[in-house]
Amino acid sequence: MRQPPAVAPRDASFRSMVSATMPERDPVAGKAPHGSGSAGTPMRICYVFQDEYPWDIRVEKFAVSLADAGHAVSILSRNRRAWPRRESLRAGIDVVRLPAGITAADRALMNVPAFFSPWWLSAIVRTVRAGQADVIIVRDLPLALTAVWAGRITGRPVVLDMAENYPAMIQATWDFYGPKPWDYLVRNPSWLRRLERHVLPKLDGILVVSEPSQRRVVDLVQGKVPVWVVGNTPRLDAAYESRRSPLIDQLANHPGLVLLYVGNMDAKRGLDMFVRALPSIKRTDPRALAVIIGKGVMEPKLRALARELNVEENLLLPGWVDQRDVPSLIAEADIGMIPHLLTEHTDTTIPNKIFDYMAQGKPLVVTQCATLKQIVEECGCGRVYADRDPEALAAAVATLADPGVRAALGEAGRRAVHERYRWDQDARVLQAALGAVTSSHASAASPLRSTQA
Repeated sequence: MRQPPAVAPRDASFRSMVSATMPERDPVAGKAPHGSGSAGTPMRICYVFQDEYPWDIRVEKFAVSLADAGHAVSILSRNRRAWPRRESLRAGIDVVRLPAGITAADRALMNVPAFFSPWWLSAIVRTVRAGQADVIIVRDLPLALTAVWAGRITGRPVVLDMAENYPAMIQATWDFYGPKPWDYLVRNPSWLRRLERHVLPKLDGILVVSEPSQRRVVDLVQGKVPVWVVGNTPRLDAAYESRRSPLIDQLANHPGLVLLYVGNMDAKRGLDMFVRALPSIKRTDPRALAVIIGKGVMEPKLRALARELNVEENLLLPGWVDQRDVPSLIAEADIGMIPHLLTEHTDTTIPNKIFDYMAQGKPLVVTQCATLKQIVEECGCGRVYADRDPEALAAAVATLADPGVRAALGEAGRRAVHERYRWDQDARVLQAALGAVTSSHASAASPLRSTQA
């Protein structure tokens, strides 16, 4: 039933606690960095990634685009599996990892991405100095303050890559699973909101993934820090680069609608609502198949729910698949599903999968999360339903039973990706933002400028 693909910006006690530990600036760190200037000047970038690399799609897009433009990127990452401390991935991109330690216990301690970690602070400073980095990019909130301290020590500007509304993400985790005992100290939404309010105004720039996120952050910094939208849009040159998945034949030969979800399988994703909708979807297409690709705590619950609802034959849970297999699986789907439950977190972030579906001309069925709803309605590329209503989900799927309707909506999505939601445009914003930050920082540090002022 699949159609062939067409050719073809987005409190006081806490402040005193963090200020007391703020390092002083290195007295010799004030000179202008190597690549200070415009966006066209080659730069050296230290990207601080709180998790292990490889792999992460956003980090990869940042690094590849910057390296392709003639910049050099050092990715500083966690090292949970005792990988080599240094690794060259390609020209212009290398990975620097935290110490592996002697035992698994000390490795775990040294790699915890906490703002007060001396190991992370030392690693950032060493990486910046060794690579003569012009700018530090830090991914998400946990290490943002650490990066600010490292920036003060080395005299380098710091840009936050806010891929997630981190306090809201942790709040959602508490809401769905409840806090663990240690979460009250290290993953507490209230403390994280205070940390966010404290650290954001100290940054030199902030990158966010959506316009709703941009509005939220602009309100927080009150115009003191520039905020750019660098979305989770796809690299069109890579959208169809994949290898053939072993699942392709099963999906290609399936006689009913193939409804595909790709991503994490936690409670926030609304996958139980997806499965609860299957009895009603069967009334439209008895052979409809919900394919949920990924891994997470919901997998056994979804299998049990499918048995309870007698829809086991309509659910396929193949587990985790290699990222290189995903484009080929999207190509064999009829509808791209994003059943995320509405939370403060999902209301401001944009999952990569929406653009991956659109790039291959797949109509979408999404919940009313602000960013998802805006894209689908503005582009006319799918249907929107109320997140906790399985019947509404089934009704949305029913409106896409006609192949002609699916083809028209899918083509609208593909056109939107090619004309608007494409990574090369976001990459230009990224490079312009980094150029503006380094140029502004160099001007502020210039003795001549200070004298003239």
